[in-house]
Amino acid sequence: MAFAYGSEPLSMVIAIITIALAAYPVYEFSRYVASSGGYYRLIERGLGTRPGTWAGWVYLLYSMIGATPFIYLETALVVQYGLGLMGIGLPSWSWIPMGLLDAALALVLPYLGVKPSVRYLLWTGLAEMAALMVAGIVVLTHVPHPWNPLVFTPHYSPTGWVGVGTAIVFTFTAISGWGTMVFFGVEAKAPRENIRRGLIAVIGLYAVFFIFTIYYLIIGWGPSNASTYFQNFIPGLIEILKYGGPPLFWVIFALTINSGFSDTIAIINAAARDMYTMAKDGAFLSAAYKAHPRYGSPHIALIINTLIGVLIFLALGLTMGPLNAFLVTGLWTGIGPPIEHTLLNIAFPLYTRHRGSFNVLHAVVPAIASAIYLYAIYATFATTAISTPVLVGVAFLAAWLIGTFIYSWRRPANPRLEEGEEA
Repeated sequence: MAFAYGSEPLSMVIAIITIALAAYPVYEFSRYVASSGGYYRLIERGLGTRPGTWAGWVYLLYSMIGATPFIYLETALVVQYGLGLMGIGLPSWSWIPMGLLDAALALVLPYLGVKPSVRYLLWTGLAEMAALMVAGIVVLTHVPHPWNPLVFTPHYSPTGWVGVGTAIVFTFTAISGWGTMVFFGVEAKAPRENIRRGLIAVIGLYAVFFIFTIYYLIIGWGPSNASTYFQNFIPGLIEILKYGGPPLFWVIFALTINSGFSDTIAIINAAARDMYTMAKDGAFLSAAYKAHPRYGSPHIALIINTLIGVLIFLALGLTMGPLNAFLVTGLWTGIGPPIEHTLLNIAFPLYTRHRGSFNVLHAVVPAIASAIYLYAIYATFATTAISTPVLVGVAFLAAWLIGTFIYSWRRPANPRLEEGEEA
């Protein structure tokens, strides 16, 4: 919203189309490879062991190093700011116990296995989406002009298409996680069919939900007033309170907190399986290559992910403050996926050439998606305001990418495919 202003719905539409393009190689790859290593295994199959090993470390940058503490901070700050809207003040240090509580509780379901965690995500996610759709109806029935097609044009963007294009980059963050199911690989029933069906279902649901949600939020706020929207930490809750009153506010507030909890479950589920497969191939701590004897979960990897996430959450939050820590971990979270998907987009046509099933779409569609993702990397750095926390974050980011690249080249994985991983 800070770049596209009232034209953010247009950015959302284009972002959804881009995600669909990026999903194409994942969809096609899943015909042949179904692994708990997810993107790590797909990239390793197409580009070889050294780039594949590095891709595994890049995914850990996004998930374990970035997204896990980022979500702890997000959940804690939503509680603080949300209660503040209702005049309920919390101590400035309250983000610490709330983040730690999120970390502890979110470990339980993944530890107990894939079924309870995925079922929880499914039903609470659908409940959250349904509630937000109802909230949208409430908002649109209370505004004087509920239909405004100009928000789907650059009309409200102060810099026209430049603002719309830059906003797409950050819109990716809102609609991330669509490929998490790939990491359930061999744990899924009929993975080569169901993972592809899941990708279609999720992106279709994303399209309806996110476009409608961003539309009613900007209509409710006022497209011409969008310059004040992004000055608030949780403007959506402000809007829900305005049009739906306290009853609807408390429902959406509770579901927003649960959303952070669910995000944590989803990300550690995927990251732990990335670690598990890397450990199996000798590219990560061997202890992570253990499955719980009763629940079948990669429980050691889950614990490692949680502990490292908590350490980063506390270290950055206590030294920089929770908001700056949120910014830094958000930077890491935003950079990882474009790199990962660009590598995957290069790997896919090489893989199909090797199998003898290559066609021109295998190169063209991933190339378009990669071009947009590379722009995303550029725009992230070009538009991020320079500050001490940002410099620290960029320095660590560079050190991680360079250090893990050198390490991966010197000590690449030794792929050990389990039965059923590759068709």
